[in-house]
Amino acid sequence: MKTLLKILIFISISLSTNAFANNEWNFDSENNLKDPVILGNIDAKISIIEYSSLTCSHCADFSKNGYKHLKEKYIDTGLVNFELRPFPLNAVDLNAYKLLYCAARKDFHKLNKTLLSTQSKWIVTNDQEKVLENSTEALTKQAGLFGVTSDDFDSCLNNEKITNFILKSRIDAVKEYEVNSTPSFIINGELYAGNLSSDKIDEILESYIN
Repeated sequence: MKTLLKILIFISISLSTNAFANNEWNFDSENNLKDPVILGNIDAKISIIEYSSLTCSHCADFSKNGYKHLKEKYIDTGLVNFELRPFPLNAVDLNAYKLLYCAARKDFHKLNKTLLSTQSKWIVTNDQEKVLENSTEALTKQAGLFGVTSDDFDSCLNNEKITNFILKSRIDAVKEYEVNSTPSFIINGELYAGNLSSDKIDEILESYIN
């Protein structure tokens, strides 16, 4: 009986580990993501980093409006490369980002957009004493839409590598670029804070293109 129990535990651990490994999220010893998800032309002369919060309404608005313009006019045409980096503002945010880095890499941006567009479904504030608990439970339902089981999500919630990477992303943003709000954009090393409209994106990028 003990032998059978050990085998079942080993299989359970292996399945959980493999599920995470198959998502190809790899972190180095300094808590950096080894292979970040970068959209667009990697050799473009304009590089944009967006520091975003998944609980931020302004980030949700940019995702719905400004980002679509940026992607269609600049990313998809090869003028710009774009990277999204986490800047968690609270504990619910942190757990939401853990889900983002628990799902498959191919679903990264789609899940990000889904979480931003459905904030009212998983940010649960009706019981102020259980906001984190209830919101994390609601996130589990979102996870299922992207093939992340509740057990996988629990594993990612307790994964120190994921946690350390997300927290370091915020720390580095503050240290390197003086980011203090979301969304914030680093365009070729320069900080542009706040939600960017389509017109503002054109105005800013015109000076880099010309």
